[in-house]
Amino acid sequence: MKKTTGRIMRTSGRKNPILALPGFAAVFALGACVDTQITGVIVEDDIEDPNLMVAFVRGINSELHDNMRDFSGVWWYTGSATDDFNNDGVSTNGEEILEYRNYSDRPGNFPWAQLHEAAWAGYYGVDVTSRVFADESNSHPLIARSWLISGWAERMLGEIFCESIYNYGPGAGALMGPNDHYDPSQTVQIDSIMRRSVNAMQNALAVAEGAVAAGAATPDGDARIFDPMKIMHAAHGGIAQAAMLLGDWDLAVSHAAQVPADFVLYSHADPEVEDNGWFDVSFQNDDFTLWNTPLHRVFPDDPRAPWVKCGDWRTDSLRTTHGPRGDIRDTGRCDFAPGYGGEFRAESNSMPLYSSLKSETEGLLTRPDGETGEDADFPMVRGTEMLLIRAEKALMDGNLAQFADLVNQGRAVYGMDPIETPMTAGALEFPNALDDAWSILDGERYVLMHLEGRRFADMRRWQHPYITEGHFVNPRVRAENGPPRVAWCMPIADIECDANGDINCPGVGG
Repeated sequence: MKKTTGRIMRTSGRKNPILALPGFAAVFALGACVDTQITGVIVEDDIEDPNLMVAFVRGINSELHDNMRDFSGVWWYTGSATDDFNNDGVSTNGEEILEYRNYSDRPGNFPWAQLHEAAWAGYYGVDVTSRVFADESNSHPLIARSWLISGWAERMLGEIFCESIYNYGPGAGALMGPNDHYDPSQTVQIDSIMRRSVNAMQNALAVAEGAVAAGAATPDGDARIFDPMKIMHAAHGGIAQAAMLLGDWDLAVSHAAQVPADFVLYSHADPEVEDNGWFDVSFQNDDFTLWNTPLHRVFPDDPRAPWVKCGDWRTDSLRTTHGPRGDIRDTGRCDFAPGYGGEFRAESNSMPLYSSLKSETEGLLTRPDGETGEDADFPMVRGTEMLLIRAEKALMDGNLAQFADLVNQGRAVYGMDPIETPMTAGALEFPNALDDAWSILDGERYVLMHLEGRRFADMRRWQHPYITEGHFVNPRVRAENGPPRVAWCMPIADIECDANGDINCPGVGG
């Protein structure tokens, strides 16, 4: 197989010139019999070849996947600010401060730049593939997948950051009219970001529906990424995700209902060029553990998010504080990954190492071939999440019977026992007793999408007591940093403040 990587530069005189996409790399599978890697500048006019478009869009897909697989990716920034994992505070990168939401410093770069890059790449992919496949501009799966990637990147921007600044893509991106003036000194709020996500997903849906109606073939035979029916379902799901965060529940529910309950679409990793950040920090570097999170208290019989105790306390009782390293025993269960496994204490040596192993159908730490490893995939849209969106609307409407039915449809996908219809709607709480409708919904979304960067947005829209009441997961880090501030989203990154002379980035500490 021949591989080519490099940057794409525009040399033509078209409107809205795009100079270069930093770090944009495409893996070109050209079907040759030898392995060849060519790194350098790829002239845009040379790219506009139908034979290269599959590889081109694969590269765009990698731009999105980079946000999840990196050591300090989306899951890290959002998980550190929520109850997703227990950051023991010894990381040299300094993100441990995010666990307590102090934000005395802005994030330096990631994932701000990479999410913008992924959205840019998707819009640029639409621009290029629409020209290359002009006769199929309303029905080509590669165009639909490019729209899908932009929609996902926009959604993640809105889930994580308090605001954004748009300066990428043809015409500065979607939803800017031909007479609009891009103002680099102005930020846009979360609802604007989500509208852009909805717009990209609606375009993805229209093209995917056209492809299904036309009987379009799956490019390169890769159903994981390019199957038009899967793209269509994922676009419905993407609209539902963004519309829910916009508060447009009618739009969210109508599209969520179009996604089959057992549907899952991933941001796929390439085992030759990508890895999984959670694998690195939980097995290779032991930086984080799931000990003392809500997760490890509800996991033992939950197939949606299985976990493994690499270490455990020598005593029978569950500790609520850190202990000496001699008080932690090796369970012998984490030797499954040669070169990485075998550690049973978190980096500080004061907590047992509990690590997540999502199932084969869920990806994350398990590759499609069933082997646990560092190149595993991340789910982006699930039918079971769509059922929870519909269940939340039923709960808001006071229909507890419908709420329970929708929750149970999702649980049935995983072979789980149904819940009983809750007696009351109740309220969110931390720790979660799972004894009323709101706390059940909280628990279901938490477990289903654990370590995927989605928790922060739920806490913000719900005004979750984990943040409003100043809860914490790690007693030691709280003792060192003081009580947390109420912060529902991340500030614009330093890289924007440094590069954009028009924007005013005041301090964020306090």
